Amino acid sequence: MVLLVNTEHISGKNLKTLGFVQGVVMHQGSTGGTAGTYGVTSLKAMGGGGDLLTSMLEKAREEAQDKLRDAAKKLGADAVVNVTYHSSMVSSSATEIVYSGTAVKYVRG
Repeated sequence: MVLLVNTEHISGKNLKTLGFVQGVVMHQGSTGGTAGTYGVTSLKAMGGGGDLLTSMLEKAREEAQDKLRDAAKKLGADAVVNVTYHSSMVSSSATEIVYSGTAVKYVRG
């Protein structure tokens, strides 16, 4: 498992920088009317949709973190330091979720 931290250093570890990595997910609040799914507006209109929306966004964040870890693994990383999280509305029904950081390898020092 690739460790994700929002600090520059990892206590007790000497680090070799491998490069910038990111995990990006586009979360669609609506899937174009597919049966069983609801857009953000529909959830609000139904009331109590906040829990479902929160759950959907948590899943999207987890997916973005997994993509970040996968990108780091491809570089042979043990960890990602300086991890940051960003999200932005791309449209009224789509949110971009981005985790990024610096992939590092533990080295003997």
